[in-house]
Amino acid sequence: MSQEPAIKGSTDQNIDLLFEELKLVLLNTRPGEDFFDPETLEQTFDKCRAAFAEDEQRMAAYTEVLYGEDYDCFGEKTTAIFSEWEDAGGGPILPAMVATAIQEFNLDMDKPLVKAAMLASIMAEYPNELQYHGNEHYRKVLFHVLRLISVHNGMFDGTNRKLTNSHIAILLIGACVHDLGHEGGDNLRDGMYTPGQMEQFAMNLSRPYFEELGVDSDNFGELETIVFCTDITFFAGDNSPCVRMKKIYRHYFWDDDREDVSMMMMGKLRRFEDNPRLSLMAMILHEADVATSAGLSYEQTIKETIAIMEERGLKIAGPKTVLAFLREQLGETMFSEASKRLYGRVMMEVIKHAEADIERGRETFYED
Repeated sequence: MSQEPAIKGSTDQNIDLLFEELKLVLLNTRPGEDFFDPETLEQTFDKCRAAFAEDEQRMAAYTEVLYGEDYDCFGEKTTAIFSEWEDAGGGPILPAMVATAIQEFNLDMDKPLVKAAMLASIMAEYPNELQYHGNEHYRKVLFHVLRLISVHNGMFDGTNRKLTNSHIAILLIGACVHDLGHEGGDNLRDGMYTPGQMEQFAMNLSRPYFEELGVDSDNFGELETIVFCTDITFFAGDNSPCVRMKKIYRHYFWDDDREDVSMMMMGKLRRFEDNPRLSLMAMILHEADVATSAGLSYEQTIKETIAIMEERGLKIAGPKTVLAFLREQLGETMFSEASKRLYGRVMMEVIKHAEADIERGRETFYED
């Protein structure tokens, strides 16, 4: 594995100037929602700046896993990496992770979207200690996004399905902020389900910062739509943005016209009209969001299932919970070609492990 830093000379004047610019935006912009404590926000920035060089070197150890050509062992290697992060008290800071993408995908740090990706990574370090939807979840999702972009663009190089630099930057931002300000649980409040409520909170919260950096309304709209589609509330049916997005994706990429998807393209999802690339981006972000639970290893699935259930105050995580998630919510498959390549085989193995546990009479993951 390469041990070169993600951005050569990242401690030079260019990165210093970028951090100073982002600090001014971060501390002088009023957020769109009441969430950030100014003092804690400044401390978060200072922590990121102080840890950046060291964590950039930490990220260099994962270069081959993230950007190499070994697809078959990704689940095994990433399970080991995430266990390593857990033992170390956390993974590398998100700005160091974004820095690897800037280097790998040759992104221009002067572009508003790339600056916004760096700023989003700093905002995503604002402390959130939820057992599942906290800062470590953001790191895992970003890790998967980096890998999925690399694999997808390798598969579709030279075609109109390849993601452009702008698309890449939007996906980086989405990975960082899709659960910003998350309160735990889902979008059911007082017995009422509001599609994308927490996802929209994250967008409202971050919008003024991105506007201050010059992100235009079209790009922000695309970001808003793909983040909105990370709502996978399982009981919502077609009210779930993710369920509707998947049907639109199948229409564009699987030639599946069993349903009139024009009825699905309402509200924020109207941006999918004549825009299959945006549905692809939404699918990649969604699959990055669920990949740690669904496609790395049964060991990792157990950890993630326990964490999300305990976050809700429940100690009932077991193999039946896993099967309900993989079958009822995910339909036992990944959709994008890159996700199928990375996670498809392991997802089937996780299902078989859960079925075998049930057959043995295992009720929960708390049993010996």
